[in-house]
Amino acid sequence: MVMALAVNASHRNWRDVVLGPTGLKAQIETIARTNEQLRDSRARTQASLDREQAARRTALAALQTQLDQLESQLRESESTVQQLQAKSTELAQIDRARAEELEKITADNTRLREQIRTEQQDRDTLFARTLELTDQMNSLRGVVQLQQDRNDQLHGQVTRYKEVVDAAGLNMNDPLDGAPPERNGTVLVVNRPRKLVEVSIGYDDGLRNGHFLEVTRGGRYVTRLKVRDTEPDRAVAEIMRDYSEGVVEEGDRVDTSIE
Repeated sequence: MVMALAVNASHRNWRDVVLGPTGLKAQIETIARTNEQLRDSRARTQASLDREQAARRTALAALQTQLDQLESQLRESESTVQQLQAKSTELAQIDRARAEELEKITADNTRLREQIRTEQQDRDTLFARTLELTDQMNSLRGVVQLQQDRNDQLHGQVTRYKEVVDAAGLNMNDPLDGAPPERNGTVLVVNRPRKLVEVSIGYDDGLRNGHFLEVTRGGRYVTRLKVRDTEPDRAVAEIMRDYSEGVVEEGDRVDTSIE
């Protein structure tokens, strides 16, 4: 009885366990449906993943192409930058040379401006001087005209005086103060024992007894002579030893006065 009770207590209805609403069959079907749903979801997810991978590969290829283009552009840009740098260096040198040339031109321009200013001042000064000289010239023209008129008057007077002198038999070459006129000649004869010389100018040349003659040779002073006797075209003179600086010789020049 006890065993029967134990058996009865442990006995279960396996049909209900398997086929019941909550039995194993229902659970299996539920799990199967869940698995089917999971497979469908997995398939959809895999398809979506495949599409996304394909899209990413396409995008990656496009990006790679763009990257290649950008790298090519970068190389071209680097080449352009190098060319521009070289051009910039060249332009910098040209700019430096032009700056130096400009500085030189500026200095030349400043110098030319100063020269122009100076020349303008000189021109103004010369213009003022020209006006002043023009006024003086005009004034001098009046003076010249007056002098010309006066000269004509004096010429008439001189002509009249000459007529009077000629009528009186006077010689205009005779000095008024007794001094000889400015004449020159040569030594003709030298008498050393008597210290006398004969010269080639005489009374007609204005020489008188007592006049002095200066003897030179080649521009060098020799001595002084004192006239003792005169003839129309020659005279005899005494050698004055106190004035002698050399020996008188024939052919020496004699002058009534020397400066």
